Amino acid sequence: MKVLSAIALFGLCTTVLAQSSSQDEWVVAPGGQLLSVSNVLPNSPALVKSLGDAAEYVVRWKPPADARAWQTRRPEVERAFRKAIGLETLPERTPLSARVVGRHELDDYVVENVIFESRPGFLVSANLYRSKVAKNGIKPAILCPIGHYLTPGKAAAEVQARCIKLARLGFVVLTYDAIGQGERLRLGNIHHEAGYALLPLGETIAGWMVWDSMRAIDYLLTLPDVDPERIGVTGNSGGGLNTLFTAALDQRVRAAVVVGYTFEFNNWLKYAGGHCTCTHLPGLFRSMEWFEIAGLIAPHALMMLQGDHDGIFPISGARRAGHNTESIYALLGQPGSARFVELPGQPHAYSRPYREQMYGWMMRQLQGQGDGSAIPEGAVATRAEDDSALLCDPSHTLFANAPTVVDLARRRALSLVANMAVRSAPETRAADARWVRDLTASPEARPQFLAPAVHAKTPVPGGQVEKISFVSEDGEYIPGLLWLPAHRERPAQTVIVVDSLGKQAVAKSALVQPLLAAGLAVLAVDLRGRGETLGVVRPGWDLNYRLVANQVLFGQPLAGRRTFDLMRTIDYVRTREELAPGDVTVVGMNDDALPALLAAAADARIAHVAVAGYVHSFVSQMREKAHATGVDVRTHWNDAQVSGVVDAGDYKTDLGAVIPSVLKTLDLPDIVALIAPRRVLFCHLKDAAAEATKVLSARFLQVTASRGEGWIRYEPERALDGNLLLEWLGQEGPR
Repeated sequence: MKVLSAIALFGLCTTVLAQSSSQDEWVVAPGGQLLSVSNVLPNSPALVKSLGDAAEYVVRWKPPADARAWQTRRPEVERAFRKAIGLETLPERTPLSARVVGRHELDDYVVENVIFESRPGFLVSANLYRSKVAKNGIKPAILCPIGHYLTPGKAAAEVQARCIKLARLGFVVLTYDAIGQGERLRLGNIHHEAGYALLPLGETIAGWMVWDSMRAIDYLLTLPDVDPERIGVTGNSGGGLNTLFTAALDQRVRAAVVVGYTFEFNNWLKYAGGHCTCTHLPGLFRSMEWFEIAGLIAPHALMMLQGDHDGIFPISGARRAGHNTESIYALLGQPGSARFVELPGQPHAYSRPYREQMYGWMMRQLQGQGDGSAIPEGAVATRAEDDSALLCDPSHTLFANAPTVVDLARRRALSLVANMAVRSAPETRAADARWVRDLTASPEARPQFLAPAVHAKTPVPGGQVEKISFVSEDGEYIPGLLWLPAHRERPAQTVIVVDSLGKQAVAKSALVQPLLAAGLAVLAVDLRGRGETLGVVRPGWDLNYRLVANQVLFGQPLAGRRTFDLMRTIDYVRTREELAPGDVTVVGMNDDALPALLAAAADARIAHVAVAGYVHSFVSQMREKAHATGVDVRTHWNDAQVSGVVDAGDYKTDLGAVIPSVLKTLDLPDIVALIAPRRVLFCHLKDAAAEATKVLSARFLQVTASRGEGWIRYEPERALDGNLLLEWLGQEGPR
């Protein structure tokens, strides 16, 4: 995956921003012009601030001073890591239902095709390698989780080579297709859509990958020739992630070799780029550094291999992370059990130089032979990556009918919501209100200077429009458009409108003119990562996904930060004498309906809230990308990474509206219910015709009805325009 440094990314996105939008009449700062605001990076996208804040934060995690300090710190790291990855409590070890579906004698080794279930009905395709000439008795075993080999999966030549050589060295070797790779490459298993479907449940795709590895070890331990005391694991890139995390959480792993996944969070944030959803562990940056996860493996053996030409994880950060990990082992009296090795001239791969280092390490740690130095691989003839001997399901029928991650996540979420009680007790509602306040909280105890500014004024029919801006928090510039009615005898009632398509969509909509003609002021703003604050890499590829991912990792979901921006917009309204400070209506369009609802739940200054183009429940976010019949899934694997949106065909889900662990506490109707008795207009629901809507709408109506009558107007199929909004507001009469 090609990556960009944060500095290069900033330069590129501002350049393209200037090229693409300098002619846009709704841009507040066209052409990339500098703003005369000292505490805002010049016209920067929200991503620059997000990365900078997180990079500044993670420098607090320092290596322990002595063994006692690590003994105190270690349980804190483990608890936080288990929570971040979603494995605080391990899933039930259900029957593996393992079966050998093929056996092939190939040269001097044997391959068995194995299928097992890591979860009920969730199939894993694996290949087991043994040497034909291996001696009788129990042997050490090595698990080889793979990285992102979309098409070949476990049959990739690099994977075959290490499995064959390890078998020749006397190991029993098991490799399997990672979720979304090889025979498990299916819609619903693609990491981006699967990972964000799991997040509301408090789980992660990385956690599911680790659980697959733990169950793979369970399978190895059912084999009579495997020694349970000599288990190793090794993989590269996504397989390196899997290796690191599995070894950190499963004490049965006695030796690990992490390839192409050694790095420093601070360095990675600043100088690397967007990465797969398998790296998006909620709140990880707030709890630890990379070397501390590696430290959880101690005292078991750990080798870290990194090429100095790795284009994904910079070698400068890898060196520090590797040496910091070695220092933990040294403090514990195990200086030889951790080794960081830098391979000159090597790219991001698991090529022969890496493999030879790994062979020596595994022989030393699991067979007690040699000193851990590299062992030559010799001649290894791999088979064609589409060879049927390496497939568990050559007819492509078994896995095509198996449930996917998204399927299983939705099933569990629907069951959870269907059985979720109406949260009407005062103490429960108070807990829900605290949850909303925590999500949307200010980064500082006292409010900061808004630095309000008016950049331009233009007459329009019925009044004038101003290009305005203010600062939500340090570094977070919020541009807006303010329409002021020509005829008003007192401060105007204000309607704040936010749209996930940006303020320009509001300007071009049918909302503004009727409201202006009725004497209302309309303020449309770009919440962070919207409109001109978003930035683009190139046409068709924006920065939404990277911003979403970093906010997840930083433990500050983007939905909460956008809500804070919206509440700061109310602060801005109160700086304008032309606007009534106590009669504010908020309108949320499309995925910005969520910050509108959260803001109304958290901020009593909002008198009314209307939303359109949203969903009944957070379950409706759990979707897989739609593909036309015959379209190759592989060509669209990264579509969500390009835009931060999952397009399910009937509607789209902005990944920035996904809140980790939310369904462990409440669902969307419970947030809406917090707004009562203030009035809510809920219309034009994009999931109105979707599967399972009957269950979700039933709970929505049940929860909102529990708060009494008259406060909510539910129009699931009616579009929102200025006339409907005026009619709804007219129950009290616009002023």
